[in-house]
Amino acid sequence: MQLLRNARVLLGEHQAKQGEKMDILIAGERIVAMQEGIETGNLLVEETDLGGSFVSPGLVDAHVHFTGATWDDGFTSKTPEIFLSDFMRGGVTSAVGVLAFGYGCEDLKNLNCKVQALRDEGLSSYMYTGNFRVPSPSITDSAPEDIVMLPYVLGVKVSITDKFSSHPSIEEFARLASESYVAGLQSGKPGLLHIHVAEYGDPYDFLRKVQEISGVPSSSFVPTHCNTDQVLLEGALKYALEGNPVDFSAILEPSRGGVTTIKSSKAIEYFLEKGVAPELITLSSDGNVGLPIRDKNQKCTGLYIERVLSLWANVRAMIEDGIEPSLAISFASSNPAQRLGLYPRKGLLAVGTDADILVFSEDWNIDKVYLKGNLGLSGGEPTLFSRYEKDIRSENGQGTPSCSR
Repeated sequence: MQLLRNARVLLGEHQAKQGEKMDILIAGERIVAMQEGIETGNLLVEETDLGGSFVSPGLVDAHVHFTGATWDDGFTSKTPEIFLSDFMRGGVTSAVGVLAFGYGCEDLKNLNCKVQALRDEGLSSYMYTGNFRVPSPSITDSAPEDIVMLPYVLGVKVSITDKFSSHPSIEEFARLASESYVAGLQSGKPGLLHIHVAEYGDPYDFLRKVQEISGVPSSSFVPTHCNTDQVLLEGALKYALEGNPVDFSAILEPSRGGVTTIKSSKAIEYFLEKGVAPELITLSSDGNVGLPIRDKNQKCTGLYIERVLSLWANVRAMIEDGIEPSLAISFASSNPAQRLGLYPRKGLLAVGTDADILVFSEDWNIDKVYLKGNLGLSGGEPTLFSRYEKDIRSENGQGTPSCSR
């Protein structure tokens, strides 16, 4: 058992008031008590005094390329698989793996295996079946059957209004939406369509028409990358003000060559100012994807790997801009957890929830990460790693004999 003393809780059943501190008792993977002055008697308990640090649930990242993603620059542009410590550095304790558009280079079975591996290492990992194409590729006979038959498949990844998509008709898309929705009802999952949108056409009008002819509720559609450019952002604003969910991508960073992109923290602040209900907004990283570095003339000068770290960087930017910390964190924790059907075990600190806990320093850096009660990051440095990770990253190729924890 572990006891975290003197924590100030954000997004919890005992929300921190001014100066109020709380103790958190962890047994196995779950929180079993939260109150002031917990007494443990003769129990063997490891105690850690957090000294009044703010704590929150771990981040829930709904868009990560676990097995890498291919950019449109040939075979060498595919990024490598992600490691457990990458999630720990970014405060991500739950994540959903996705594929992109790489024909033959990205495989759903491989993604499913990576989901299982990350789960064995302690991360609460899930996946979307499908990729950019319609009809959606699948592991079983169909994408909806993947949702029903495979335990960690939560929905379908698909692309519209993008030059890399297969340009499905409204009827084709409505059929996929209806089948995925029914599959979700059957399996007790959200059955979401996680929708890559881009700068060609009007993706939001397309989705309105799909909803009209299919009857599938708008909560089943999550358009992502809505901050790709100002036109998409303004369309997303109108769509969200109608009561529809939207997702922003932390990778779309103007300072790293995103010539037309809007920083996701600024996009969220803009939506709040315009009156969008906070619960309709989520933030995901699109981490472990390769992105181009562009100069002022939009010429590609190289590629780099975008990390899941960008998720917390944008949450922290909102806090520094004056957004109340619990609200800022909710966009990358409780909101996606609810959208994915993982709440309240994820996205909340309460008795009975998973002990996925972030501990913050005074300047809102992530100091500690508890992954289902296991210390995964301490002093800002990972303490949990994927198997072979240290070997691969060591200078001489002979790292410490590895196990995942």
